[in-house]
This record gives sequence, structure tokens and C-alpha cells, in this order.
Amino acid sequence: MENFTKKLDSTDVQRRLTLPENCLKDFQGDHEANLKFKDEEGQVWTFRCRVSPRGSSKPALSGDWFSFVRKKGLRTGDVIVIISDNEKDVAAGEHFKIKIKKSASTHHQN
Repeated sequence: MENFTKKLDSTDVQRRLTLPENCLKDFQGDHEANLKFKDEEGQVWTFRCRVSPRGSSKPALSGDWFSFVRKKGLRTGDVIVIISDNEKDVAAGEHFKIKIKKSASTHHQN
């Protein structure tokens, strides 16, 4: 996976996180896999990644993604950054780092 940044939309927050087309170049063969992501506190999350066997080649993350969204209080307009982890823990499965940038416009109080 190449590093990328994404501004979350309503689908990302409510249903699944869609990733850019072909961002998982090594994701071949199976159409589903569990991928591990480490957040800024060091907690590891397992997101189910699925690519439709026909049609769109855009991967989508689900599984623990919903727990991650709730725990982090993510909303439409927030930004996530996914980074390929150079210090991958092979024993625990391949890791990616995930960072959050909260949108000031979606989190201020009136």
C-alpha cells in the first residue's frame, strides 16, 4: 500500500472506508483479507479489506473500522492518513500506521 490521505465522507463514516483504486498493489488472489493498522496510541486495529471480484477495483475497509470510527469520534470532513509501516511486525501480521486529523469545522461548538 502506498501512503495516502483521505478526507472522510458520509459513506466512510457510516458504512465502510473506500480506498483509492489500485492502492493495494500487493492485494492479489483473494478478494478479502484482514489488515492490521496501528494508531497513534499504539493500538492495533484489524480492518477487513475487500475488493469486489467484479466491477470496481476500489478496496473497502470494514470490520473493526466501525469501532475505530466510534472510539476516535470520526466525522465527515475529518482526514485520515495511512502510512506503510517500515517497522512491520511480521509475527503479528503486516502493519500500517493510521493517523487522524480532525476537521476544525466539524468539531467546533456554537
